[in-house]
Amino acid sequence: ADMRARWPVSLKADCARLLEAAMVFTTVISSFIQLALALVLPVAWWAVATRRRVEFATWIGLVVPEWKARRQRLVLALMVWAVVAVLSVVLLSSAAGGTASSRFAGSGIYGAIAVLFYAFIQTGLSEEILFRGFLGKKLSEKFGFGVGNTVQAVVFGLVHVILLSSAFTLIPLIGAGVLTAVSGWIMGWVNEEAAGGSILPSWMMHSLANLLVGWGAVLGFLA
Repeated sequence: ADMRARWPVSLKADCARLLEAAMVFTTVISSFIQLALALVLPVAWWAVATRRRVEFATWIGLVVPEWKARRQRLVLALMVWAVVAVLSVVLLSSAAGGTASSRFAGSGIYGAIAVLFYAFIQTGLSEEILFRGFLGKKLSEKFGFGVGNTVQAVVFGLVHVILLSSAFTLIPLIGAGVLTAVSGWIMGWVNEEAAGGSILPSWMMHSLANLLVGWGAVLGFLA
């Protein structure tokens, strides 16, 4: 620490920029690794169950939405989801142990770039393929949309409870799990009941929410 304190200011700045650039590189790598891991089970299931008669993108829901829900119901669902997202951000801002986006805190332009990969690939795309694209669709085919969508949402919430267990005490942790599950349920409804089975809407919703949280950390608004 004493040696670093005596480093020239320019050298300190260069080292800081190098570390920020390295963060972008590691985030890009980890984003595509997580996407690959999220694809393992869905791709294996698709290959066995369909014998590749249907394109994987179509099977998983990576298709252009075909909107079919009444506009009023869709707008109401999006408004409720937005409220849940805001409450989630408020809760995350109180996290004592840090969250996944905490590593971007105060990281400047390099951090803002890294957050794009984190939000749209590492979390948004990976989790939507696994939860809404695979788990929700397969369960809905077997047990109906009501059961399938609810189960995927609960699992989605429980996974986030595990991931956030070190950041919250019990009551806030339960709140985070409930909010995440509600968000997952609404995103599943938008996909299946409003967008004709496309997971693109939930990918955008999920990614934008995480993008705002990540950029909030970059700008110092969130821990």
